[in-house]
Amino acid sequence: MASGDGLVVRVRPPLGRLTVAQARRLARLALVHGTAALELSSRANVQLRGIAPGRHAAVLRALAAVGLLDADAGRERRRNLVIDPLCRPQEAVHALGQALQQALDAADDLAGLPAKFGWSVEGAPGRLAGVSADIRLQRTATGWLVQPDGRNHALAVADAGQAVAAGLALARWFADQASLRRAQGLRPGRMAAVAAQLQPPPGLDWVETETPAHDEGPAPGAVPGVGWLLGALLGRLPAVALARLLRALPEQAFLRVTPWRMLLVEDQDAEAGAAMPRWWAAAGLDSAADWITHAHDPRLRVSACTGAPGCTQALGPTQTLALELAPQVPHGAHLHVTGCAKGCARQAPATVVLRAEGEDEGEGPVYSVVRHGRAGDRAQEQRTLASVRDNPGLLFSKE
Repeated sequence: MASGDGLVVRVRPPLGRLTVAQARRLARLALVHGTAALELSSRANVQLRGIAPGRHAAVLRALAAVGLLDADAGRERRRNLVIDPLCRPQEAVHALGQALQQALDAADDLAGLPAKFGWSVEGAPGRLAGVSADIRLQRTATGWLVQPDGRNHALAVADAGQAVAAGLALARWFADQASLRRAQGLRPGRMAAVAAQLQPPPGLDWVETETPAHDEGPAPGAVPGVGWLLGALLGRLPAVALARLLRALPEQAFLRVTPWRMLLVEDQDAEAGAAMPRWWAAAGLDSAADWITHAHDPRLRVSACTGAPGCTQALGPTQTLALELAPQVPHGAHLHVTGCAKGCARQAPATVVLRAEGEDEGEGPVYSVVRHGRAGDRAQEQRTLASVRDNPGLLFSKE
């Protein structure tokens, strides 16, 4: 995708995991061809920015050489899949994710799905509640729930094979609906808009489900029996910081890309409160300039899109402002700074949203203030950048 600083290249790691060699290649590509930073997206993808069009083919060849490029764009688009990064091997989540990925790879009859149609596979109900997904597959004590977005009902099945089959049946129905809408000159939309019309596949019935509350995701640190969560500032990770981490890790290590703008270093010996692993200091994880490793870090309470000038649609700067205001955000609150109303970096509501509205002659950048809403919601007031910086506490004084 073209952007204000060059091409943005999205990489979808298979099953959300990277080998050390694959991660090293991404860091190298960011340094040589991009902006020397990598972005961790809310759908557990990795993005390279600032790729010159003339270097695009070389980047794709390099990705293919380490198994990070699909055979064609259609397959890559279909496997828009987020696997629960906090699952243990015995939870069978990765096995189902692999079966679903293989089924999607072969499902040429799903070509009618919209480009952003997505899936999630959860090891515990609600763990990926903040992740956008048209179909969710959730592990339960007795099997799996397959739930279309927009309904408080799901299909209950006994095993992974049935879960994949049920999910594909729902996806095929929606692909047909999307094709009909296109034939009528309409946008295909998303599952949530038409889910009420869904009928269960033969032999299955709807069961009622509860809507889990949205949270901000897990905190950095140890995930017992799984590994170590490491946060990236606003989801941006300097390539040199990633390269240093990789030099400290064993070559056989794996990293998981999470939808919370963190990396997870797999380590089944990880325990809360235990001593840091031997590679911690050598990996540079004591540096707060590159990593977020503590749950109380105020930078976890802010998010921001690329903003101007990196994004051509952004009407003002975002990331520097978000980090500047982070210490003013109260515990339990969240500030989102966005360059426009699309809300690319955060779809969930925030306590306060600052939305760039362009320049006011003589006043500089202007931001709309949305309280307890999303980037595109109606604003309660407007403030100049100077007034925000002079009185940042006013943003949360009405909470």
